[in-house]
Amino acid sequence: MLQPPDRIETQVTREAWVKPVGIVLHVHVVGTVVVGSMAAVRKSKELVAIQELMRGLGVGEDKIRVDALTFAAGERWFSGSSVEIDLEIRDLPPQSVPEALAGLSALKGVALRNMRREYGALTAERDELLRAAVAESMRQAKLIADAAGLTLRSVHSLSQQWSEPGEPDEPHYGGARTMRAKLAASVEDMKGYQLVENHEGKLALTVRMELRVGEFAEPSR
Repeated sequence: MLQPPDRIETQVTREAWVKPVGIVLHVHVVGTVVVGSMAAVRKSKELVAIQELMRGLGVGEDKIRVDALTFAAGERWFSGSSVEIDLEIRDLPPQSVPEALAGLSALKGVALRNMRREYGALTAERDELLRAAVAESMRQAKLIADAAGLTLRSVHSLSQQWSEPGEPDEPHYGGARTMRAKLAASVEDMKGYQLVENHEGKLALTVRMELRVGEFAEPSR
């Protein structure tokens, strides 16, 4: 006689579009300073111009971080030093991205290297997805058990697999290429950045559950 299965397995995926808490810009700056020091760098006209631009967009100086700094001495002692600065600008409001890029493109010696979304912890969104996925898993398991004439007893195992917003397979901010670059795939022909009006990303959760079942109802205690 065939024995009924002692477990039912379900797999449920739930997704949600989530809004970023801010945009991060990585900016490369080429300029000159009179004295080779961090104090002089922070007073360089290029960095001051970026700070003023970002201040107008609601981004304070504490959100602008120097990631890398390279000096090259001039030919004369007082001729100044050329400097290359890699900046990370955090917490730019998404709605201010077009204005920020337009302002940066107008500054001499300033180039945008990368741009990405930041989403924060997403605690509320994760909790809601988890509740929905588990509830759907239980609903499916009960449906299967009822159809098979079995009784659900307890959860045997539960696993979660998250897909985070902004992962490599998700649409992102890409470089806008010229037609020549599309044909020749030349990085040198990259022109500007493609923008999207909707800055949201996708958060996804897959829940796999195994539930114990029995052919007969549980004995009364």
